[in-house]
Amino acid sequence: MKSRISVTIDQVGLSLSTILERADIAAKSGVDGLWVSQPPSQREAGMLLAGLAARTPGVTIGTAVLPIYMSPPVTMAQTALTLDEISGNRLVLGLGRGHRMYGEWMLGGTYSASVGPMREYLTIVTSLIRKGEVNIAGSWFTGRAFYAAPRRPQLPVYVGSFGPRMLELAAELADGVILWMCTPSYVRDVVMPSLRAGWARRQDDHATFGVVAMVPALVSPQPEEGREGARGMLTSYLRMENYQTLLAACGFGDDVRSLRVGDAMIDELCAIGSGQVVRERIEAYREAGVTDVAIAPLSEKHFLATLEEAIGT
Repeated sequence: MKSRISVTIDQVGLSLSTILERADIAAKSGVDGLWVSQPPSQREAGMLLAGLAARTPGVTIGTAVLPIYMSPPVTMAQTALTLDEISGNRLVLGLGRGHRMYGEWMLGGTYSASVGPMREYLTIVTSLIRKGEVNIAGSWFTGRAFYAAPRRPQLPVYVGSFGPRMLELAAELADGVILWMCTPSYVRDVVMPSLRAGWARRQDDHATFGVVAMVPALVSPQPEEGREGARGMLTSYLRMENYQTLLAACGFGDDVRSLRVGDAMIDELCAIGSGQVVRERIEAYREAGVTDVAIAPLSEKHFLATLEEAIGT
């Protein structure tokens, strides 16, 4: 089955007009969806998506991902349902645990490595979306509310995850997962078995469950420029404790220990070079079990060329 091709719309260091222009270009190029992340110290992703939705009819819009410490779960569900209504039922709500620095130091939450907080948060959000009401008092999160405005019970909720326990939780309760910094072999050998274990505990069918892999990519006649940019980006992840565990599991233990990004890490986590390189990487993720390859272009200059080659798959 052919995977969906979507694109991440970066906002760091860009003017609002540039962000809107990128979204216009992406939508017109034929992508299936647009994803917006929530970086620290940047624009609020939900409001930004509302603006993008008005300019990009016909494509899915999604958050990849909103940290659960940003707002109480009832408020998160209300925001998602409102944005879904504004966009004409095109939203995918992506939620995640985020990083310790973001969750605790910046947002004032209590970061936990356990899946307990995420289970409670996810249950409250999905209950309000799917049933229109919730009455749950948990150890970490509480939600008692009903939603009387128009809502789409099928609004999909995805979880940003890559560890086995969180993947199983997503497969059990959510509608999809969003992967980042995962190699195709990690998807095949860790992600898919974990999802199958979670699907076994579901109370409904998982036929439409989405597996999104975000892939840094660049089609350029000067690929070395893109490689150096990718090296700088990957170096930042080597310093994050949750990504250290993931990258070691992907086979980059030496890079993690030395805090130095090797060429193999760039080659396996990014698709940089010719259109053929990008297409082959998309096919590798597709064969591993991914249903949606989300291209994260590494250069504004080659943004359209990268998308066109990806869509050609």
